[in-house]
Amino acid sequence: MEVSLDPENDGSYSFVEFESFKYKKVANRVKPVSAPLPPEFRIERRIPEDPLADLPSLPTHPPEFSPGERYTQERKEKMNINPNGFLSTEEEKLVHHLIRTCEDGFAWDESEKGIFSSDYLNPVRIPTLDHDVWIKSNIPIPRGLQPKIIEILKAKQAAGVIEPSNAAYRSQWFWVLKKDGKSLRIVHNLQPLNAVTIKDSAVPPTVEPYAESFAGRACYSVLDLFVGFDQRELHPDSRDLTTFQSPLGTFRLTRIPMGYTNSQQVQHGDLTFILQDEIPKVTMPFVDDVPVRGPATRYELPGGGYETIPENPGIRRFIWEHVQDVMRVVWRVKKAGGTFSGPKAQICVPEAVIVGHLCTYEGRRPLPDRVQKIVDWPIPRDLTGVRGFLGTVGTMRMFIKDYAVHSEPLVRLTRRAKSKDFIFGPEELEAMEKIKVLVTQCPAIRPIDYDSDGEVILAVDSSHIAVGYILSQIGDDSLRYPSRFGSITWNDRERRYSQAKIELFGLLRALKDVRIYIIAVKKLIVEVDARYIKGMINNPDIQPNATINRWIAGILLFDFELRHVPARHHGAADGLSRRERSPNDPVLDDDYDQWIDEANAFAIELTNWGHSPLLYSHEDTSLVSPRLAPIATYVSFALESAPQLESAPSTMLESAPLASSVSPAVSVLQNSPTTLEYASVPRSEKAIAKDRRICDVSNYLSTLSRPVGLTDEGFAKFIRFALNFFVLDGRLFRKERNGRHQLVIPQSRRLSLIQQAHDELGHKGVFTVSTRLLTRFWWPHLLEDVKWWVRTCHECQIRNTARIHIPPTVASPFSLFRKFYIDTMFLPPSHGFTCIVHARCSLSSYPEWRMLRVENARSLGSFIFEDILCRYGMVEEIVCDNGPPYTAALDYLKERYNICNIRISPYNSQANGPVERRHYDVREAIMKATQGDEKAWPLVAASVFWAERVTVQKSTGYSPYYIAHGIEPILPFDLAEATLIAPQVASTMTTTDLIAYRAVQLQRRQEDLDRVKASLYKARIASARQYEERFRTTIKDFNFSPGSLVVVRNSRFDSSVGSKAKPRYHGPLIVVRRTTGGSYVLSELDGSVSRLRYAAYRLLPYHPRDVRRIPISSITDKSSIELDDFTRDREPNIDL
Repeated sequence: MEVSLDPENDGSYSFVEFESFKYKKVANRVKPVSAPLPPEFRIERRIPEDPLADLPSLPTHPPEFSPGERYTQERKEKMNINPNGFLSTEEEKLVHHLIRTCEDGFAWDESEKGIFSSDYLNPVRIPTLDHDVWIKSNIPIPRGLQPKIIEILKAKQAAGVIEPSNAAYRSQWFWVLKKDGKSLRIVHNLQPLNAVTIKDSAVPPTVEPYAESFAGRACYSVLDLFVGFDQRELHPDSRDLTTFQSPLGTFRLTRIPMGYTNSQQVQHGDLTFILQDEIPKVTMPFVDDVPVRGPATRYELPGGGYETIPENPGIRRFIWEHVQDVMRVVWRVKKAGGTFSGPKAQICVPEAVIVGHLCTYEGRRPLPDRVQKIVDWPIPRDLTGVRGFLGTVGTMRMFIKDYAVHSEPLVRLTRRAKSKDFIFGPEELEAMEKIKVLVTQCPAIRPIDYDSDGEVILAVDSSHIAVGYILSQIGDDSLRYPSRFGSITWNDRERRYSQAKIELFGLLRALKDVRIYIIAVKKLIVEVDARYIKGMINNPDIQPNATINRWIAGILLFDFELRHVPARHHGAADGLSRRERSPNDPVLDDDYDQWIDEANAFAIELTNWGHSPLLYSHEDTSLVSPRLAPIATYVSFALESAPQLESAPSTMLESAPLASSVSPAVSVLQNSPTTLEYASVPRSEKAIAKDRRICDVSNYLSTLSRPVGLTDEGFAKFIRFALNFFVLDGRLFRKERNGRHQLVIPQSRRLSLIQQAHDELGHKGVFTVSTRLLTRFWWPHLLEDVKWWVRTCHECQIRNTARIHIPPTVASPFSLFRKFYIDTMFLPPSHGFTCIVHARCSLSSYPEWRMLRVENARSLGSFIFEDILCRYGMVEEIVCDNGPPYTAALDYLKERYNICNIRISPYNSQANGPVERRHYDVREAIMKATQGDEKAWPLVAASVFWAERVTVQKSTGYSPYYIAHGIEPILPFDLAEATLIAPQVASTMTTTDLIAYRAVQLQRRQEDLDRVKASLYKARIASARQYEERFRTTIKDFNFSPGSLVVVRNSRFDSSVGSKAKPRYHGPLIVVRRTTGGSYVLSELDGSVSRLRYAAYRLLPYHPRDVRRIPISSITDKSSIELDDFTRDREPNIDL
């Protein structure tokens, strides 16, 4: 809390009261401004000369201590050197000699405190925005503390930290008790300054990896700057901003203030710069703290003891090396003008507390005070106490093996109990006491040694609750040393996964969670207790859905060896996997899909391209537009980094001169089976390895020579495998129990056999072709080869009868008469008319129509203008099928009335369904009304459309007439039968009553329209759900990228009786780009870009057998601007 004192208080405050005061609440913290930093405020740092040029050497036989100017005998006796007898006598003398030699680098009081030299660091300018001067009243000083505070101010003035000022600014300041419980520290409340200061976004290192990097060292030293902020000079131009009132007068700071928002960033940056040559091997500063790492080993001797330096057996080698490192660190800071705190210095200690972690030679351990806090935790009286206990222990769960198992009763209590029926029984008490014991027995966890050849083992196990893992490493003594324990709990959706799926997902999440620790290890072993995981990872192409394949893709980004461990030996990871989530667990980043896409997507794509020859003129990318430059650079890098592609067979198409801009890379195919080689067939590493094994089997059965490089165990497995084959007349056969042995086919003849079994025998499916072959022949992964051949067959693809459906979209209903759907319905010629132009309102389905003699631009344009725009005002959107007459009509409206429309994809009847579906109802009603005389349709059309207007719709519950006019229509039988809808003839109504009656109707008008919109939207949602349920197996959205090969469905043959011999798909074509409306612009293989746009539901991916990539600009003369012009959909909202 902030110190806030009553001015009338007598000042009788004890130190104990001030000990609990905080600087400020987090909620009251003022944040600086994020803005560009002007150049004059940039911090400049430099090293003018080699600071180690005059570094003295340490003696191997340190002399007896002789007092210096600063490091006196009195101070030596107060220094806490070798408190636990870790150092020998000679080593202790060496440490004192180091301090005596570098005594100018240490300070014991304010007068000895240093200041960083301007030769190294320029004075700091505070970057501020324009602001008003602030004047804050001071906090009253307690009378009992006033002498001590004045003494501190005088010492600060004598040290040059403060100087007199007469500036208009006045900042608050207060005092807090230091950790020693005796001395005070003055803190300046600079919140008004911080509010107008430009933020320095630098941050110190992340605590967890930072502490881990110091664990497992032979010894440590910890140095701390003596009031580090007072050692950094503040520029005179910025000093007035720190002016404050004191009992001695008005002063301003000459050093950066402790309460300044950017002080820590400046301090950390300064030390990091000065000690950059010692980072990261020796040290890594954390703000003003400089911990120094000792050697990674104590150089233990086999027979016991430690290796010493040759010159002095009283000094161990690791101590000697560490003291050398400490001296360089102190010397570098001393040469820059800084000083470390003498009383706080810890030099050559066996363990040290670094950012809240106890680092020792064995690894990291929990801090004793935290352990004691848990041991002394009282029995909880409510859920808050249980949650607090679990939260505190949870901060140390990385040290506790099987933490989830032991804490399960307490976690279960927090999930099932409420405060009013809280019962802390014997089971919970036993679990709590067990955890307390385990906390006191926590093993040390060691960081991963990335230079060691020892295996790094990630043991992973998943349950329906969570995934648990243990990361450990095999040491030089062949023992396994844990590095961290962890668990990730599942959400409700993930808990419903099947066991196989949850095991695979758990492996992915565990790898992602420890990825910063396992990158760069020499050998990573992943241990699991589920055998089927290995099969799922090694065969991603047979998995049932794309989600699992994405997980496998993420897992395969890591290089590891998968090892199966029986469940009885996998208890630790299993226990962590059954740990329920604690209320105090941190929020995890669960966006694993984005991580898979972004983490190593380049490597995946490069691997995919490695199976196909790439052709790209990457020597000159100057013609590549900025938007497409990454593609060109990517292809160029792929070619340069894949030498195996240099020998790939390739033929470059003769191309036209390059246009002014390069479009995305596209694909052209070469499907000649006579030139296709088996090496171009995509095969897994497992299939390739099995092919090599088949060759070894053939050689062994022919020569009986043992394959080279096999161990005895490997040779025994090889013999068991070879027993499944035999050689007859120089040909290898695979044994079958029914006696129909299969001939093993070499690679050179496999594609020829597949071609004969498929192309020459009716283009049958995978089952038929594979059965034909397996009856007679065999080779590794024959089924996968057949699948690939059938999938890439050109004839099968263009005659494919499969149809896809795009995911439905539900549009919110427009307002009344704001959107119209228009289409033409052709009827038998009669009375000079040939067709009816038919329009429907999007909300009410109110029809407008006109009989036409001819469908042309003028007739359609006149209908739109006169029957729609002139009646209902300016519409926002008009949807048509973009046929030639409508295109001309809309151009006619644009030229004559400056009216534009919305275009949709041609042949996409689904988008214009609201009017096309009504064609059937209108046509059937007309034909029925003519009573068989189809030539009489012009005579009955008006009555049919009137009937359409007054018929109640199922989707809204109202007739279009009622929605449009707000009243029900009066039909002839209403008058004849005197229904309630018809007005009472006998009754009379005054003008006033009539106006009131109409006013009531108008007041309900908006309510009725809102109800119609809601009903219509609900009906559309129901229709979309019915659509999804009906076509759930065929709904796909391929979202083709530019350059993809596709085939287009011939929609005009869908319902034609005499088109059975016609191909169902046309292609292949090249995707140029996707328009803003969702349709596609395609081009032929010769680069001719179609001006039509193709609906997404008409496209299927085309699978070529031989892919060559070239820039589309080499076969088309369309510039990027021209492509953008005719492939962009017009804006949906038009200004009429």
